[in-house]
This record gives sequence, C-alpha cells and structure tokens, in this order.
Amino acid sequence: MSAHEVIGTTLLLYGLINPIGVIPVYISLVQRIAPERAHRIVLAAALAVAGLLATAAAFGREILSFFNVGIDDFRIAGGLLALVIAFEMFRAHYGAFTQTMEERVEAEADVSSIAITPLAFPLLVGPAEMSIMITLSNSHPRAMDKMLLVCISVLATCLVAGTLWVAASLKRILGNTGINVATRLMALIVASVGVEFIMTGIGHRLAQCLPR
Repeated sequence: MSAHEVIGTTLLLYGLINPIGVIPVYISLVQRIAPERAHRIVLAAALAVAGLLATAAAFGREILSFFNVGIDDFRIAGGLLALVIAFEMFRAHYGAFTQTMEERVEAEADVSSIAITPLAFPLLVGPAEMSIMITLSNSHPRAMDKMLLVCISVLATCLVAGTLWVAASLKRILGNTGINVATRLMALIVASVGVEFIMTGIGHRLAQCLPR
C-alpha cells in the first residue's frame, strides 16, 4: 500500500465510523457520569473498536475461507451495507439507538458496560465497518499490507477517540446543524466507496461468466 492509500483508507474508516454523528448519542449516554469516568469509557471503547477492526484486517481472508464466501460476493455485500449506512448518515440518523429502562439502570450501575455496548458495538463499529476491513484485507493479501491495515485501524480509532474525548466542546461549537452537515459530507464519501465496491464485485463476477 502506498502512503496515499494509507491516508485515504484511514480517512475512509474514520468517515465510515462517523464519530461526529455519534456525538449526540454519546453525550446522552454519559450525561449523568463524571467527566473522568466518561473519558475512561472512551478509552475502553477505543480499545474494543481497534481490536475488532484489527482482527478483521489481519484475518479477513481466513474469515471468508471459513465461511466459504467469495471475495467478490463479500465485496458486493459490504458495498450494500456501506450504502445503507450512508443513507442513514445522510438522514442524520444516529443508529436508531434507544435504551430500555432496564438497560439504562444497568448502564448507570456499571458505566464500563457502555463502552462495549452500545458505544463500541454497534454505534461505532457495525457490520458495515467490519465488512469493509475484511474486504480490504482480502484485496491486500501481503503480510506487510495487512500490518499496514492493522496500523490504519489503530490510527483511525485514535482519531475517533480524540473526537469523542472533546465531544462536548464539538457539540457546542458545531451545534446540531454543524453535526448534521459534517455527517452528510461523510455520507457522500461512504456512499461512493460502497458504489465502488459493488461495481468492482459485479465487474469481476461478469468477467468470470463471460467466455474467454
């Protein structure tokens, strides 16, 4: 992978995770929690996110082989998921997350549980993000490229953690309108990548079907 690809993939992953769009939900989750405990939640969530993405990046080929799924089929499915996420982002729809009363009581009793569910999964990392990383892992099978993908996962996660660390300040500066605008700009990038994945997968499939 070239330096341009590393930077582009990092920004793509950051845009797909969309921490800016998650800010309103994150603030609602930690509004009754002391700032230092909220920061610990961000760190724990970042570790979980980095672990999930790095695992997908390092073992993407093995995961597809285990389930006997072709890379082109998975590329199309990942592209469709990216499009779904992009449409939700464009509507400024933050994951449709709502807590039940039981979940809210449990979260207040054990704030560390917020870091894993729902913050790390599914608000920050869901099926679309995992699919993208598995697809990239299969597209770059060399060991060095996989190491770069793991580094990209960690770097993107650091950017996400930094965004959530200053979430309250960002919300004051951007406001709901600014957050919505930033989310929709990211949605265009994510949608473009989703279309590229779908077209590439379909193109490879058609090439296999055409007579040589």
